[in-house]
Amino acid sequence: MKIVNPLFDLAFKFMMEKEKYARKVLSVILDQEVVELQVGQQESVWPSPAKQLSYFRLDYKAVIRQADGTQHKVLLEVQKSKSPGDIQRFRNYIGANYMSTKDVDVVTEPPPEYYGSFPLIAIYILGYNMPEIPYMAVRVNRDVVDAVSKKKVKVKSSFIDHLTHEAHIIQVRRLPEKRRSRLEQFLTLFNQAWCTSQEFILELQEVPEEFEDIAMYLQGPLIDEQSRRNLAFEKEIRDILDSRDEILQKHKGLIRKIAEAKNEIEETQRQKEEAQRQKEEAQRQKEEAEKKKNEIEAQKIEAEKRANQAVQHNKDLVARLVLFMRQRGASTEDIARETGLSADEVESIKP
Repeated sequence: MKIVNPLFDLAFKFMMEKEKYARKVLSVILDQEVVELQVGQQESVWPSPAKQLSYFRLDYKAVIRQADGTQHKVLLEVQKSKSPGDIQRFRNYIGANYMSTKDVDVVTEPPPEYYGSFPLIAIYILGYNMPEIPYMAVRVNRDVVDAVSKKKVKVKSSFIDHLTHEAHIIQVRRLPEKRRSRLEQFLTLFNQAWCTSQEFILELQEVPEEFEDIAMYLQGPLIDEQSRRNLAFEKEIRDILDSRDEILQKHKGLIRKIAEAKNEIEETQRQKEEAQRQKEEAQRQKEEAEKKKNEIEAQKIEAEKRANQAVQHNKDLVARLVLFMRQRGASTEDIARETGLSADEVESIKP
């Protein structure tokens, strides 16, 4: 069976425009029965002559029945993204509008008046894998934690319900081969492994009985020639945007590599200059050490010179004393005893 690929905006919108199918789809995702469904904002469009960009989102006001039979009203926000670039393009576009002070695009459809009046449940259907979330589907619940004890507490408060919201994240490319749960069976209709060459057409190899009605309904756009052209155009636009994103990513990668190379060059230059500085410092220290060595050697020579001079001066004094005592008639023995010289040393001293 061939159906339109629900990951395409036109196909997903076609499926969710039918209230009974929308209630069925949302009931499966929430794992709670959606009793009533009121359509809110169907699509936010930011007209721009340069971009013609649209970001796909569906808003509903719903009444859901819980397992205990109680019913309560909630707001459902369904966002679908076929590739990572979808949400990033949306964020970049909105950011640019906030930064711009002129020629600001406006949302053509105002948000529903009831938005914010009831607890919000956000649903994200992703056509790509998020590496940090290795699960096909996760539900993010509200947790209330006592800031003092750090323990989770059970509090029923509409005030808290309106401050925080529950979220469901579905990654259709993580669909397992064996589909046991109701959600897994439903996501068979999103199985991208069955994409044809045209991409906006899925050739289903199997159809769960519970969801045959939706599958048959999704055959409709393939019969209408205008719908097929619109889907082909959406694919063409998406390919262009994805190619642009790929080029931008490569450009960013190139800029990053250039910056890294520049940093490496600067670091190499810094290390080279540091090595040169250390070399010069080592040379300075070597010269300083050589200078100190020479000074010490000179001081040693000077000390030896002075010591020799002192010794010679002392010898001269002793010799003069010997001559003086000899003139006074002192004997050699008396002179030796007085000067500490030997008799031979005394006899060797001549005038």
